Amino acid sequence: MKRQSIIIAIGLLILSWACSDDDKQQIPVIEPEAQGVFKDETTGLEFPWVRYGNLEWMTTNLNLDVKPDDWTQNGCEISHEPSRNPVDRALEKEENLKTFGCLYTYEKALELCPEGWRIPTDEDWQALEKAMGMPDADLNATDWRGNPVGTLLQQQEGTMINLRTGGMGEYDGSDFVPYFIYVYGFYWSATPEKEGSNLHYCRQISYNSDQIARTLINKNKMLSVRYVREVHK
Repeated sequence: MKRQSIIIAIGLLILSWACSDDDKQQIPVIEPEAQGVFKDETTGLEFPWVRYGNLEWMTTNLNLDVKPDDWTQNGCEISHEPSRNPVDRALEKEENLKTFGCLYTYEKALELCPEGWRIPTDEDWQALEKAMGMPDADLNATDWRGNPVGTLLQQQEGTMINLRTGGMGEYDGSDFVPYFIYVYGFYWSATPEKEGSNLHYCRQISYNSDQIARTLINKNKMLSVRYVREVHK
């Protein structure tokens, strides 16, 4: 009986390994059509990019740590854990600048955009999601959708888009308040809910979700930024 139990346990373990391998194989390999590096002559910073369809996407978050004169209009900050002591928080912010870049209000993201690049529209994000295999029926849906598009867009290899979970932030009138660092990432689009609205579509990823969310957020919030440009042939 004991021997039989051991055999059953080994069989279940082998089956679980097989299932794990099958799960991994379900994630497709979707490599970019081209890749390169853009150097911003104004700042001297270099931004790798990859091409999908008619657009080239930067593969790192914008990381210009620019201190604004007026936080209420043009804010940007480095996300961090607010509960840490000042010394640990400073070290964390230094590392997070390298990993996640900065968080920006929509207006600040517009202001810092290099020549020839722009903030992606909602339609640009949808084109990228479709290139990752999202069904047409899901593209205009809001909230979480598109399994495993969220995982694909977080890949540092394969798709190389490398979206990061840098959280979001806002200015509360006296200080920068970060939220969701290491858990979620939020990315601007240039598309408002309707003409003149302060609500813009954005994309949200999670460290533990295979999906990506399409949702609305106020322009005064601070999110991560990726720029795109039309293909130069």
